[in-house]
Amino acid sequence: MQQNNHNQHGIFSFIKTRAIKLTMVFLLVITACSENNKPANILEEQKMVSIMTDLHIMDGYMSSLMYNDSVRIKGKNFYATIYDKHKVTPAEYEKSLKYYSMNPVLLDSMYSKVELILAAKEHKLNKELISKPNKPLKE
Repeated sequence: MQQNNHNQHGIFSFIKTRAIKLTMVFLLVITACSENNKPANILEEQKMVSIMTDLHIMDGYMSSLMYNDSVRIKGKNFYATIYDKHKVTPAEYEKSLKYYSMNPVLLDSMYSKVELILAAKEHKLNKELISKPNKPLKE
């Protein structure tokens, strides 16, 4: 009787192990398939974070200026230099942003990375400003 009970335990353990392995394989296949559903010409996440960071810096700069037609025209050129720097078109960026917007958790994670990068840049700038003594203005 104990022998039979031991065999049943072994069989259930084997089935449980197989079920876990099959579940893991299934999850891997689903993950791989969902990655293949990514449309063509979607920018990689890290590149998007880098572009978003630069665009937010430019937004901050532009908001500090007196806004007029001249600034608006120059602003378009400033934003164009960001796209050129990252070797993307505004259309590619917009398409990618729209794609990532379909996954709010991922987009939120990307914006968190942007915030961290901006905070680090601000900290570095503040540190540099504090460490350099003020030079007297020339009269």
